[in-house]
Amino acid sequence: MSYLDAFLLAIIQGITEFLPISSSAHLIILSYILETSSNLFYDVSLHLGTLIAVCAYFKNEIKDTFNQINVQKSIFSNNLLTNLFISSLPTLFLGFLFVNFIDNNLRNTLVISVTTIFFALVLWIATLRAPRKNELAEISLNEALIIGLAQSISLIPGTSRSGITISAGLLLGLDTKTATKFSFLMSIPTIGAIAAYQILSLDLGNLVSYIQFNVLGLFVSFLVAYFTIDIFMKFIEKIGFLPFIIYRLVLGMLLVAYFL
Repeated sequence: MSYLDAFLLAIIQGITEFLPISSSAHLIILSYILETSSNLFYDVSLHLGTLIAVCAYFKNEIKDTFNQINVQKSIFSNNLLTNLFISSLPTLFLGFLFVNFIDNNLRNTLVISVTTIFFALVLWIATLRAPRKNELAEISLNEALIIGLAQSISLIPGTSRSGITISAGLLLGLDTKTATKFSFLMSIPTIGAIAAYQILSLDLGNLVSYIQFNVLGLFVSFLVAYFTIDIFMKFIEKIGFLPFIIYRLVLGMLLVAYFL
């Protein structure tokens, strides 16, 4: 992997992690085009970069959540924190069970083509639902679990973690901003757990060999992800999800035409 490869992969990760277009699909496609692949050290750096970005962007919401815990003296009395914890469990559990099967059987262009098109249609249907809730505090535990189950589908490449969770939120009656914000906050425990699992799998003796790529990947993915979140949050309130739906449909059809 060259510096240019590392730079491009970090940009793609930063842009696509939080847009409803699937980061895994774009990273697989880019790796195919560049005829390169990232290593586990670099994957950890990209995940840490995007994790820091979402934490930094939603720092006020995170701070308020923990301030409420200090007042209420109980973690489980905080509705948002409990919902985020519950919503992360299905993905972590199923990911642990099926990670090898997914890596060996589902990381291919056929699966990506199908999921890219299918879940674009799911997002389009979800946008037709009239919103009933516009506050994070209005999300019930059952709704958080349903969104969490939807998130577990994103283990399949091409689905898009943000896309499927936003779709689930919209179908449950959340407005655009609330569904998107909850989706992004959900990514914190999920990405954090993935990064922690990857770190435990690392051979730290080889860390020095990849340090320059790690620093580059973390820094670039952080910056790109932070500004992507900021622009996206403003964009969807004015224009909505239609451009992303169209993009996914076109991308899926191009993949079908090119690879099949």
